[in-house]
Amino acid sequence: MQIVAGTEGGWRTIRVVDADRDQRAALVELGFGPDLVRRYPPGTRHFDRAAANTGLWLDEMVRQRMTRTAPGWAAALGDLLDRAGQAQVPVAVIGGVALAVRGVDVRPGDIDVITTVEGADALADSYQDVLVVPVADDPGFGIWGRAFTGGIRVEWLGNPARTQEGPWPLAAQEWTIASPYEEVRWQGRVLRVPPVELARRIEVHRQRLDRVAAIDDYSVRGSFGPATAGR
Repeated sequence: MQIVAGTEGGWRTIRVVDADRDQRAALVELGFGPDLVRRYPPGTRHFDRAAANTGLWLDEMVRQRMTRTAPGWAAALGDLLDRAGQAQVPVAVIGGVALAVRGVDVRPGDIDVITTVEGADALADSYQDVLVVPVADDPGFGIWGRAFTGGIRVEWLGNPARTQEGPWPLAAQEWTIASPYEEVRWQGRVLRVPPVELARRIEVHRQRLDRVAAIDDYSVRGSFGPATAGR
């Protein structure tokens, strides 16, 4: 596979060429369109750096997606929290890592956090040396970016903070940093994470029955304090 950065119809583009059938499916799962192109508005910050970095690490990201390889996540999560703290960026941990830090026996494929719009830009600045998706507004999803560091994808979604009313929606793009997260302790830190009952509903909806079983096992045995790195 190769990356070609260019301009198309006024958009900045990152196009993947020479991908086989299995690679194409993985690329779509990673956020490329069916034509294997990601489009960004003119003036997108860090676009050139992200395009160059994508060329460096695309093969590994696609390989992980195709093989469902679960890389180590604890060191990269600690690094993310350090960066967020230094930039004074609020974050809430979501996805598989939010289960893993509780002690649920899952193997996250990436690290996902919710932040603010300003926080999304600040994290892009912090991660620019390893940025692979520059921060931009993805219609229907939100303002997000992605880095590839320590062998794992780190992704953040920034939405305007707003009070959440009623039950939690299943779609993470409808959450904000002001949503009613719970707090858990992990490696001496206090992390904000979604309720475990919500995580179970999401995994049932996605038909990831191995994770549903892991959550049920966790709920039966209960939580015995902070999760250990690498669970």
